[in-house]
Amino acid sequence: MKKILLTILLLLPLSCVLLHAQGIFEKHGRLLTLPAGYVCYRTADDMKIDGKLKEGSWTKAVPTSLFVDISGEGFPRPVYDTRVKMLWDDNYLYVAAILQEKNIVARLTQRDTIIYYDNDFEVFLDPDGDGHQYFEIENNARGVIFDLMLDRPYRSGGNFMVQWDCPGLKLAVHRDGTLNKPGDTDRQWTVEMAIPREAVTLNFNNPLKAGNYWRINFSRVQWLKPGQREENWVWQPTGKVDMHMPERWGFLYFSALTVGEGEEEFTYPYDMGAYKLLWAMFHEQQERVAAGEGYLRTVEDFFLTDAELSALPEGAEVGVEATASTYLLSVTLPGRGERYTLNHEGRFVVGKITPRVVKNWTWVRIDKNKSIEEYAAYFRLMKECGISGVLFESYEEPVYKACQEAGLEAHYWRWTMNRSEVLQTHPEWFAVNRRGESSFDQPAYVDYYRFLCPYREGVADYLAEDYVRISRLPHVDGVHLDYVRFPDVILPVGLWKNYGIEQTSEHPEYDYCYCDVCRARYKELTGTDPLDLQYPMQSQSWINFRLDGITAVVDRITRAVKARGGKISAAVFPGPTMAKAMVRQDWANWHLDAYFPMIYNGFYNEGPVWIGRSVKESVQAVNGRAKIYAGLYLPDLQEDFEAALDAAFDNGASGVSLFDSPSRDYLLRLKAYLARKGFLVK
Repeated sequence: MKKILLTILLLLPLSCVLLHAQGIFEKHGRLLTLPAGYVCYRTADDMKIDGKLKEGSWTKAVPTSLFVDISGEGFPRPVYDTRVKMLWDDNYLYVAAILQEKNIVARLTQRDTIIYYDNDFEVFLDPDGDGHQYFEIENNARGVIFDLMLDRPYRSGGNFMVQWDCPGLKLAVHRDGTLNKPGDTDRQWTVEMAIPREAVTLNFNNPLKAGNYWRINFSRVQWLKPGQREENWVWQPTGKVDMHMPERWGFLYFSALTVGEGEEEFTYPYDMGAYKLLWAMFHEQQERVAAGEGYLRTVEDFFLTDAELSALPEGAEVGVEATASTYLLSVTLPGRGERYTLNHEGRFVVGKITPRVVKNWTWVRIDKNKSIEEYAAYFRLMKECGISGVLFESYEEPVYKACQEAGLEAHYWRWTMNRSEVLQTHPEWFAVNRRGESSFDQPAYVDYYRFLCPYREGVADYLAEDYVRISRLPHVDGVHLDYVRFPDVILPVGLWKNYGIEQTSEHPEYDYCYCDVCRARYKELTGTDPLDLQYPMQSQSWINFRLDGITAVVDRITRAVKARGGKISAAVFPGPTMAKAMVRQDWANWHLDAYFPMIYNGFYNEGPVWIGRSVKESVQAVNGRAKIYAGLYLPDLQEDFEAALDAAFDNGASGVSLFDSPSRDYLLRLKAYLARKGFLVK
């Protein structure tokens, strides 16, 4: 009892820590507030840079919000007001700053000295918004300039190039008061500058044009009392005393409208939820480095909360790639066709992504009571909703033709090893169980389970010829194999109740094939009659013998169909591991064009998450040699339909196949899902 109590007491502190652990949004919240935006309009006048702001364009331009303390909310309001206005034309970005001040002071007179030792006004510009290769222009109340270019922020080992003198810069200061005379009361000083586009252009890409966004911020350094630290007042607070955080600057949008002739509402260029999450993850990585710890290597390592993930739009995917010294964070946004990346140096890049191409199917059993007109309308709806092809269980030429005319592929879905049509002509072809019972007259489970033995002479040739025949039928685009296996030696657990059995072990009445041909062939290979095996379910050579028999039949069919240019696919059991154990099916070693694992989660008493695990194993097994289309059983899904689609696509499926003949409701739900994901249907 004492030992148990001690264990509980030792665990309590850790439990408390976990219960009160901060998410990264909360932890880094001061660094993640939403930056403001400013709509910059074109000038209506010829601009004279004199610091007096007398042009009508300046009168009509809307000022920014008042400057605040650089650290943001909770810090004292600045003593003096500061605002900025901006305009543009084809050649210049115009900036006007109005700085209230009772005592205008400026001592420095030499260009490119450290201007913020005086009270100053500073402009920070990042025209392409990636946080690298940005510019800084400072000036004091005399109009003395300090300008420089930085390759990246100081936190990332950035270097500054003070030799960069903004070429073509026009700057003027107008003082409403007297300079360096503390005995009187001044009112304000005004800075007006014209920044040439050529001065901030990289790689011949003109950044100064309508529709573009820049990152921009303004700082005012103010020395209020001798011997005290300077005040840092800014348009957009960074969250700490560091202006070199370009991701915290405001957004500057260039409108095509002329100032005073209309208004345009500001919109952000990025999905700001994804942007915020990336920077929260960045700051978490930076904090770990500062503490002497290694980078987090996976998304799971961040322990993202529901609140943090809910900031992302539906369908977004978060990624992490990391080494000991570098990392790349990413958020892929299929709905926007974009992928945001952020590396260990704080470089943010927006890249376009090619829409993911998917191909979706449905199994359909032809209803002879349905008219061709009804089928044609149904196929058009399928096409509209994202279905690419139909797998028909039988053949009716007009139906196949209507399917193709709607723009869908038409494939013939036909049973393979389960063949009752040869009961009268080849009774010796049927598989035999461990009791010596043939599926010819004593089928397992249900009357239609009439499975053939793969090793019987003539079976493979018969099947190959049959599939070649149906592949040649008019309007048939491919053949689709089903029941390519032995009877279930173990049924899916969800079906046990249907037959009143519990298959916690292999039952001899469901274990095939112990026919004379198979026993003789296996004995010739191994020296053992399989009926003499004490534990046949543990004999890997006996299991492999039957796996190889089915595979040999599939290879024979595949060669025959492909020799004539046909397409071939198969419905298979979920995941190669389960397929081998349950139905002696080694489909990962076949050579088909596509596989349709029937991941009917309800049959196995599983939820949608299990679909993803099965798809992942299947995709890994084929390793790019073929497509995996996840077979979904609609009656088991209902409210879980979208979750099942997520599980399939998130784990690498090339598409899904719906069983069977999906309703209009399901098709419309599929259409909406594909649109949200930004998928392109082939």
